[in-house]
Amino acid sequence: MNTWEIARNTLGDSLRKRVLLIFLLLAFVMLALALLLNYFTQREQSTIFKSTQLVIILIFGALIAITTAVFLIPNEIERRTIYSILSKPIQRWEFFLGKFLGGAMTVGVMVGLMTLALMLVVFVLAAKPPTSATVNMETQQQAVNVGQWMQRGSAEIMLVLRASLVIFFQLVIVTAIATTLSLFLSPTVNFSITAFIWIVGSLQWLVSALSSRNDFPLTSWIAKIFYYLLPHFHDFNIMGSIVHPEVPVKVNHWIYAAEVSTYGVAYAMMVLLAGVLVFDRKEV
Repeated sequence: MNTWEIARNTLGDSLRKRVLLIFLLLAFVMLALALLLNYFTQREQSTIFKSTQLVIILIFGALIAITTAVFLIPNEIERRTIYSILSKPIQRWEFFLGKFLGGAMTVGVMVGLMTLALMLVVFVLAAKPPTSATVNMETQQQAVNVGQWMQRGSAEIMLVLRASLVIFFQLVIVTAIATTLSLFLSPTVNFSITAFIWIVGSLQWLVSALSSRNDFPLTSWIAKIFYYLLPHFHDFNIMGSIVHPEVPVKVNHWIYAAEVSTYGVAYAMMVLLAGVLVFDRKEV
């Protein structure tokens, strides 16, 4: 119960930060600008729009996650409010997990708002059936079939929902890492290192290639350490199945999304466990 109260208060404090609202506003501006794709065919417009907007949600979501998490505990120490909180019958692990959950909930709210905006737009774009450049203008301007529109729109919404859920669980890992590192590092250094971990984790295919090279043993060993220790964010990249759902695949999309989301929760729990053990022995 104490953890939930701390998480709820953290969520309220985080949502009042102007920098997060600025990130959210910029994301909405990018969403609006991406609508200026009328010179493409309907199919091209939908494909480019979805891929662009999911990348925007991921990037701005990561910025929000890192910016929120790096200040969760340092701000409490700087304002000395942590002493009054820990003087109450609250365990340290409850405080630590409460701050993390508050940060994760903040990320969830921000990603959810951007996802709702994207869902609305893709539903509107689904009013017209996918067309190619060879289709004449008269065919494209035919009356909208409401039944087909609802069917296409619902399918597009489910695709966006699946992508956003995977993005959120990826950002849960980022939040856990930044929250744990905030026990050791200043917010500025923490932001840089967490961003570095996120970028390298997203390029694990490159790290894997470097680890298999034998001409530079030192580089190979460093790459292996990064590969096995850092989260495999590249596994969360399901962009292809979202942008091109018509392409047949061997793996069920929803099952794969559930698998990588479970991996995200498991990795975050291991990082948080390390954070709890450190915070329990840390002098504040």
